[in-house]
Amino acid sequence: MKKLIKSLMPPILLDKLLYARSYKNFLKYKDLVAENIELKDTHKGKRCFILGSGPSIKKEDLKPLKNEIVFALNNFYVHDDFAHIMSADVDKYYMTAPIHPPQTEDEWREWFVDMGKYIPINVNMVLGLNSHRENIKYILDKHELFKEHKIYWYYAGVNLNEYYRFNKKDIDITNMIWSANTVSIYALIFAIYMGFEEIYLLGMDHNYMCIKKESDYRFYKNALHQKEEHKKINFTKKDEFIGTGKVFEFYDLIKWNTNANIINCSNESLLDIYTFKNITDVIK
Repeated sequence: MKKLIKSLMPPILLDKLLYARSYKNFLKYKDLVAENIELKDTHKGKRCFILGSGPSIKKEDLKPLKNEIVFALNNFYVHDDFAHIMSADVDKYYMTAPIHPPQTEDEWREWFVDMGKYIPINVNMVLGLNSHRENIKYILDKHELFKEHKIYWYYAGVNLNEYYRFNKKDIDITNMIWSANTVSIYALIFAIYMGFEEIYLLGMDHNYMCIKKESDYRFYKNALHQKEEHKKINFTKKDEFIGTGKVFEFYDLIKWNTNANIINCSNESLLDIYTFKNITDVIK
């Protein structure tokens, strides 16, 4: 019945109804997300590094990033140099995307418990919320996790479709923001809001469609996060192709709607929207 109603409804009206439903769910977290105002331009004119999990990052020496402001994403805590990178008296951020099926609540809880063993108290947590009842806040509150960390929350609920027109409030972290296909988009949104002048991307390979084995998709072989994810949702190369195109739409919108200089330092990356530089040259 739901599919029939959707097929009969004008797309623009359907889009507005979906937005209204997302916004209704967002209202319970509106005051929590509004606290992000304290981050506005806190790093104006500075530079930061966003660290993803693409396999190319294995070829880089990341130790010099100890004295840089970094955003480590999703499962980066398993990197061999993670403790070293996060140990300096410089602002550090650890960011995860909103959680969702196919992983169960127990699987997500296990991941956050494991993560908590490695992330120092000095690191600021940046965690995503969405309409799922068993979201990150639900799990952290239920199991009393990350009680000693500073946590910033964001809510992802704005969907992009063929009728979407850019609206600046959709990348304002005190409001409901885009529901993106990858956590690196959320990190860029935060970095732009915080006023960074130069933003460097590492491990943003986006080349899943060129890799045969799922175990080679990221710099790590085995991890709790995204464990057998593709098997659970039966991803195909076609799905990867379509998904990558959607991710690039987000990157493109950011490029043309911000003054920040975004540079891709990810070797072997398919992301050609931004200028490429070698990370060793940047650090020098």
